[in-house]
Amino acid sequence: MDFLNLLARLADLDSTSAAPHTAAPRRAALGRLGQAGTALLPGLLLSALSQPATAGTLDTRTRLDVLLLTRQLAALGNELYSRALGLVPGYAALPLTATEKAGLQVIQQQETQRITLFSQLITDGGATLPAAPRYDFTGSKNGTKPALYPDIQTNPDTFLLVAQVLKDLAVRVYKSQVEFVGSDAYLIETLLRSHSAEARHAAHLRTLRRQRGAVVKSWISPDDAPLATPPAAVARVYEGESNIIQTYNTSAANGDLGPLVSVPFDSTLPINVATPPLSPEAILRKVAEAFDEPADAVVAINVVALFTY
Repeated sequence: MDFLNLLARLADLDSTSAAPHTAAPRRAALGRLGQAGTALLPGLLLSALSQPATAGTLDTRTRLDVLLLTRQLAALGNELYSRALGLVPGYAALPLTATEKAGLQVIQQQETQRITLFSQLITDGGATLPAAPRYDFTGSKNGTKPALYPDIQTNPDTFLLVAQVLKDLAVRVYKSQVEFVGSDAYLIETLLRSHSAEARHAAHLRTLRRQRGAVVKSWISPDDAPLATPPAAVARVYEGESNIIQTYNTSAANGDLGPLVSVPFDSTLPINVATPPLSPEAILRKVAEAFDEPADAVVAINVVALFTY
């Protein structure tokens, strides 16, 4: 993960333009929604959201692609929580404790706010909002295939598992999408603020699961109990999270980024605050859980495809 380089890029932004709060500056910033290093038709993403991506990564993306994807993740989460809380006609509320319900209500409300924000950004940039998909959180695509989570609407443990997976996914995807909004300070701030909120949501959901007996930390960790036979798309949500190699770009004389340099966590082992001291292997497990690794858009698209039809 090129984490230090990201911080350096953020430090170079003009702080006076980082958070425009009036419509005119925001529209100016969004005027280039469809621009990227090379063109990627927005329709490609919209059509891909309803079916699994076959291979590869979407490494050339427009600002519009980013906003459509992040809005889709927010809409997916909002529908999941709304059904669990009994806010959608035809779906009875899950048997949750008062504490669990209160926390999920806050998350659902913030998902709604995020949908409103991303929708406004998309339309301010001159694009059209996509039609809402149909959702089936059992994973059976409206009964056309075996269900992955058949009791999700009646079993809080199953619901919280799926909710955690979607939040862990959102944390990784928001981080990966920052690089595609270029020098638009407003969009960078929006994505990073959303990333922070998603991380807090994920930590809360993991805490709720732990209180119910699940072996998980409040963040993704190699010590989490593995998911039982997850679908391939869900397994990919956690690929690379055990990474212990972090990199940064060295500075170049002309202002361009220099070569990648690895931070030698695996040799210098700088983290050791335990008594007695941790073993090298234990320290590396802490290094692995210390960073959120980005996940590309294809990972998100494949997970969305599990629950839409």
